[in-house]
Parts: sequence; C-alpha cells; structure tokens
Amino acid sequence: MSSFYLASKSPRRKELLEQLGLTPTVLAFNDHTLRNFAGDEEQLPAEAPEDYVIRTAREKILKALAHIKENGLPPMPVLSADTTVICQGRILGKPNDAQEAAAFLRLMSGTQHEVRTAVFVGTDPLHLHWAVSVSRVYFKHLTEEEIQAYVSLAEPYDKAGGYGIQGLAGVFVEHIEGSYTGIMGLPIFETCALLKEFGIDCLRISTNDPHNT
Repeated sequence: MSSFYLASKSPRRKELLEQLGLTPTVLAFNDHTLRNFAGDEEQLPAEAPEDYVIRTAREKILKALAHIKENGLPPMPVLSADTTVICQGRILGKPNDAQEAAAFLRLMSGTQHEVRTAVFVGTDPLHLHWAVSVSRVYFKHLTEEEIQAYVSLAEPYDKAGGYGIQGLAGVFVEHIEGSYTGIMGLPIFETCALLKEFGIDCLRISTNDPHNT
C-alpha cells in the first residue's frame, strides 16, 4: 500500500524505491503537470551550484504539494529530488543533443566531477525536511571514439551530466567517493532517513513488518 507520493518522472528513482519494497504513488505527469512540477531548471544569475540543486528540488515539492491540495488528493508525505553534475565550476544539465552530450563527456574526461542530489520530504510547505548527498566521480581518459559511440545511444539524454553510471557509462568510471545511488539520482541513506521522520521506516517495510503495511 502506498504511503507517500513521488513527485518525479524519473524511472530510476522509482526503481530504487521499489528495490526497498516501497510503492510510492507517482504523481501523474502530462505535458501540463510536467511543466508545473519541473520547476525552473535554469540557473539563476550568480547562483552557486549547491544552491541551485536545493532550489530546484524545493520547487518540485512545493508545486507537487499545491497540486495535491488543488485536486483534493489524499494527504500523504511527498518526496522530491533533483540531481546536478558540476565539473570545473559548471553545471552540466541534461544535454539537448549529441553535440552537447559529447562536449560534456570531453569536459569530464580524465578528471573528477561532483554530483549533488537534493532530497525533500514534506507534508506541507511549512513542514519540509531535506538533505543533500555529495559525491565525486572520477572518469578515465575518454577517446573520441568512445565519446561518439556513447552519444549515439539513447542513454545520455534524460540524465544530468549526460551519462548514467548504472548503464554503459559505468565503463568510464575509475572510482567514486560518496553515494552510488545518489549519483543515480536518489541517495538511499538520506532518503530513508527523511522518510523515517514522517513515519515511513524503509527497513521495516522491506522486511515485511506488519506494523508498516
């Protein structure tokens, strides 16, 4: 039985939650609601990357909470998240095309970049709890052939930074520091700690404790 909403269209976040035995209600996304929940993903002038990811995740949960209230949906906690990739002080969003995806990979080749994922859980705008996962990813030196092969796939285009660590881009990663699931888009440690503050115990649910069904 669902005990919270997931305000995200990311299949990876849903899959990570389902691996824990959690079955959130995914808020319906059509063209109109997608624009509403997406928030303003453009970086504001002089906005620091660490502030950007918190703002965008917060905008998502606030708009989702407003949607729930306006449509008379059952009250439950809402989970939102946003992930950003930062390389050489630059935010790398979702690439618009193969040319941009290739440019991102060239920038990250042979160096480290930072992945920040902000997670919010709340029941109303005045009752929001949040956390940020910060990880570092070290890429090997990429050849132009490898870059072109990767950007020819569908994988890069719906992901911050233009790559998926859980997919074929995993072959580019020498090592990481931090949270693997945070790099994927939903850090399990921080997420479960936040959900527990709202009475949702991931461990009890995953072990089929009857007190959390």
